[in-house]
Amino acid sequence: MAESSTDRNMASYSNNDRIIALSGVFQAAKLARDIARTGQCDANAFRAARQSLFDFEPESVAGVFGGIGGVTIGLRTLTSQLEKPQRPDMEISRYVISVIHLADRLMRSDNGMQNLHTDLSALARRLNHFDLSESVQNEQLSQIYQEQISPLGPRIMVQGEPLHLQNPENTARIRAVLLAGIRAAVLWRQAGGKKWQLLFKRRAIAESARDMVDRFAN
Repeated sequence: MAESSTDRNMASYSNNDRIIALSGVFQAAKLARDIARTGQCDANAFRAARQSLFDFEPESVAGVFGGIGGVTIGLRTLTSQLEKPQRPDMEISRYVISVIHLADRLMRSDNGMQNLHTDLSALARRLNHFDLSESVQNEQLSQIYQEQISPLGPRIMVQGEPLHLQNPENTARIRAVLLAGIRAAVLWRQAGGKKWQLLFKRRAIAESARDMVDRFAN
């Protein structure tokens, strides 16, 4: 999430780039919902989301997630949410809106992007020198979220089963994927993503997302 990643001209991004980035937001929302409800989530999607936080100089939008396959769940969730506007999963919709809102606040803050990049870069260096367990990585990303994102407010109120939400490891995983969602939302904005597109172009976005799943993610 380096500041230099904002330097690309908007014209250099394609519609598919915007959809892939947006799928990263929807994927994070679904993962957070699943962890809160069941204590579990898709392990590959979770790793792809977490790893996206450390790609500071991406060669492509898809590359941020390790390829389109890294956002398969996000593409499918995006398709389902936008194809059925009368029957969306309201929790996922609420998380998506909140994540985009926090990403906008982060981008508007004076030093928010730079401070977040500094913290993530420091964690990346620790990962290069030490064999940190997944639980430790999640815990440290959770701490970064609390220090850099929570003060931006309002906080995302995650709903689910108290048994799962009271588990510190689940709380850390939820914050980690929400941080990844914010990273994806920043990328979506940088690629020219607009909130109105979710209302007035939802059918076209859903069709493109479904096409990408059919062609690349199976």
